Amino acid sequence: MKLITSLKIIALSILIIVSSCNTKQSENQKPILSVSIGPQKYFLKRLMPEKVEVNVMIPPGSNHATYAPSVAQLQKLANSQAYFLMGHLSFETTWNDRLKEANSEMTWYDLSNGIQVIQGEHHHHHHGDHDHVCSGGIDPHTWTSPKQASHIASNLKEGLIELFPKEKENIELRYKSLLSDINKLNQRLTKIKEVKPDLSFMIFHPAYTYLAKDYGFEQITIEFEGKTPSPARMQKTIEDARGKTIKTIYIQQEFDQSNAEVIAKEINAKTVQVNPLSEDWYTEMDKFIDHLENS
Repeated sequence: MKLITSLKIIALSILIIVSSCNTKQSENQKPILSVSIGPQKYFLKRLMPEKVEVNVMIPPGSNHATYAPSVAQLQKLANSQAYFLMGHLSFETTWNDRLKEANSEMTWYDLSNGIQVIQGEHHHHHHGDHDHVCSGGIDPHTWTSPKQASHIASNLKEGLIELFPKEKENIELRYKSLLSDINKLNQRLTKIKEVKPDLSFMIFHPAYTYLAKDYGFEQITIEFEGKTPSPARMQKTIEDARGKTIKTIYIQQEFDQSNAEVIAKEINAKTVQVNPLSEDWYTEMDKFIDHLENS
């Protein structure tokens, strides 16, 4: 905790320096747009592949709840034309005011507008008509569900057209292509639900809550209320996994894998690494859905 606090103090000091030294971009430079996570970069580059530079504030493998921006990121932020918030990420909540201090002229857009958010981001079960969610804030992982990704893409399209009205026609065409690809994923998940109406999957951190709710799956998490599970909780999770015949446990690279491996050994399951923060959103979603299809 002390290390995180120190990082924030250092980053804030850098932020102030960068802000005071902020210079205008030359006419030959591409406009810089800042985003919070890698999947946003994927969507943005699908809509404007050549015209802009994208500054990702939380790199893959980092925990959005504790990450502190680097000097290079802050320098790009200070020269950004706009910031596209994912919406409800801990990083965005913690750094919101300080990021605005770095660039007071930057336009802000929230890509979660219009999305029905889920309260609680820790232990979730979604199955049939039952929806049990613990309190603890808003779950931010909207981008891991194709149904919600379509809303994100629409919000992004509108923001980009406002920023770059001359590119409207090209943005609209690329948006249709992006929606077509998102719909392919949506159709596959809908088919899985038809074939496997009782599908359950286990993951360390609840990154696929929106996907589970949107398609009627059950997500069982190892992490409990944002913390490493107690021995009693671990035993309960093992019993749940056996009852659901879980054969695969998904783990994210930014979290400790030891508990997942203990459970996998107990239930004779394999562990598979997933990366919801990947900058190649479509490929990552394609892989995860492929696992669900073959589970």
